[in-house]
Amino acid sequence: MSAPREAQLLIVDDNEDLAENLREIFEPRGFRVRFTPSAAEGLAWARSAGFDLAMVDVNLPDASGADLLPALRSASPLGEVVLITGHATLDSAVAAVRGGAFHYVVKPFKVDELVATAEAALRQGALRREREALSRKLAASERRYRDVVESSRVLVVGLDARGIVHLFNRRAAELTGLPAEEAIGRPALEALIQPEARDRVQKHVRQTLAGASSGEFEAPLTARDGRTVTVRWHVVVAGAEAAPDEEIAVYAVGTDVTDGRALERRAAEAEALAHMGTLAAGLAHEIRNPLNAALLQLHMLGRGLGKVTSDERDPLLARTRVVEGELRRLERLLSDFLELARPRPMAREPVALQELLDDVASFQEPAAAAAGVALVRCIDVAKAVGDRERLKQVFHNLLVNALEATPQGGTVTLTCRSVDAGACAEVVVADTGRGISATTRERVFEPFFTTKGAGTGLGLSIVRQIVERHGGAIDLESVDGRGTSVTVRLRSTTDPE
Repeated sequence: MSAPREAQLLIVDDNEDLAENLREIFEPRGFRVRFTPSAAEGLAWARSAGFDLAMVDVNLPDASGADLLPALRSASPLGEVVLITGHATLDSAVAAVRGGAFHYVVKPFKVDELVATAEAALRQGALRREREALSRKLAASERRYRDVVESSRVLVVGLDARGIVHLFNRRAAELTGLPAEEAIGRPALEALIQPEARDRVQKHVRQTLAGASSGEFEAPLTARDGRTVTVRWHVVVAGAEAAPDEEIAVYAVGTDVTDGRALERRAAEAEALAHMGTLAAGLAHEIRNPLNAALLQLHMLGRGLGKVTSDERDPLLARTRVVEGELRRLERLLSDFLELARPRPMAREPVALQELLDDVASFQEPAAAAAGVALVRCIDVAKAVGDRERLKQVFHNLLVNALEATPQGGTVTLTCRSVDAGACAEVVVADTGRGISATTRERVFEPFFTTKGAGTGLGLSIVRQIVERHGGAIDLESVDGRGTSVTVRLRSTTDPE
C-alpha cells in the first residue's frame, strides 16, 4: 500500500524493537513515523502535531492504552487509533471498540493484515476528513445564505405547508416590530397580514402550493410605528421536499411599496394639476365675470327687497342670502382651484415663526373658545426661509381643520421648535379629535377629496403644495378615535432649490 499523501503515523509502545519494525514496514509506504515510548509523550505529540493513524500498545509503563484512547481521539479528532496487545480478551476488545478504537490487533500479527488494517483506517480517516470539509463548506454556505437573507432590504419569510413561520429575516422584524424568535412558530397570516386581507392571501399561498405559477400580490401590513404599509409579496415553492410540519415549503419575499405607491399618486396628481392649470388659465376669466355679475345683481336684488313691506320680504331675503352664500363658496372654490393649478411665485425671506404662529393662534382663539376647545401654545423661537403670507395660510388651514375635528372639551396644541441644530424648524398641530381612518389617511392630501359636507377638498392639497415649494415636508399621523397630529418641517437657513 502507498499512502495518498504523507500520512502521519504515531507509534506509542515501550518496545523499541517492535517500534523499529513498524517504522521499517510503514516508512517505505509513504508514512512519516513518530515513535514515543510512553503515554505521556504520545499524548503530548498528538496534541502538538496530530496524527492520521496511531498504533498504541495496551500495556504502557505509565498508563493503559485503553485509558489513553479517549485523550488521543480528543487531541486529533480526525485520526484513527489501532490498539495492539499481546494478551487479548473479548472484553478488552469490546471495550476498545466502544472507546473509539478503529481496530484491535493481537500480537504477533501478520504484516499484510496490519498493513490492510492501516489502509482501512486511513480510508475511514479520509472519509471523516472529507465529511468534515463538506460540513465546513455547508456551514459556510449557510452562513453566506443567512448573511444575504438577513442583510437584504426585502422581507424574507419561510413558511411550512400549514403557513407556520420558520424563517423571519431582520427586515421583516424591523418593519413589523416583531422579533424573529417571537414570529417563528406563529401563523404567518397572524404575524404579517391585516385581518381584512387574510382570506385573499391564504388563497394565493394555497394556489401556489398546489402548483399554480408563482406570482405577486399586495397586502396591507401594520408597521411597528402603527402605520399601515403596503407590501408586494412574491411567493415561491421551496425546492426541497419537506415534511409539512417542520420544514419550509414556500418562501414569501416582500417589498415595501408604500413610498412607491405614494410617488405614483403624486405623479398622477401632478399630471392632473398640469392639465387643470391649462384649463384654469382659459376658464378663470370666463367664470369670474358672470360670477361677479351674479353677485352684484343679487346684492341689488337684496337692497330692492329691503324696501318691500309685504309679508313675502323676509322669505325672499333669506333665499337671496342662501344664493349669495353658494356663490361666495363657488368663488372660494375657484380661487382655491387657481391657487392649486397655477400657484403664484413665492417670496424668499426670513420668517420668525414664533411671531407668525402667535398671530395665527390669536386669530383662531375666539373660534376655539366658541367651540369649547382649549388652544394650547408651545411655541419656541424658530425661523424659516420663505413666504410669510403663504406660511400663514398653511397654519391657519391646519388649525381650522384641527378645531373642526375636536369636540367640545378637547384640546388643540400648537408646537414649534428648532431642530437639526437650527437647520430646520418643526411645527406640530395636534388635536384630541375623532382621528382619521387608515383608508382616509391615505387620501387626505388628494385634490378634491373631503369628508366635510361643504368642503372643497383643496385645502390640504394647497397646504402640501406650499410646504413642498418651501423645500419642506408635511406628515400626518392619526389614530382613529384618538386624534390627529400634523407635522410641518421647514428649512431655516437655506432656500430650497
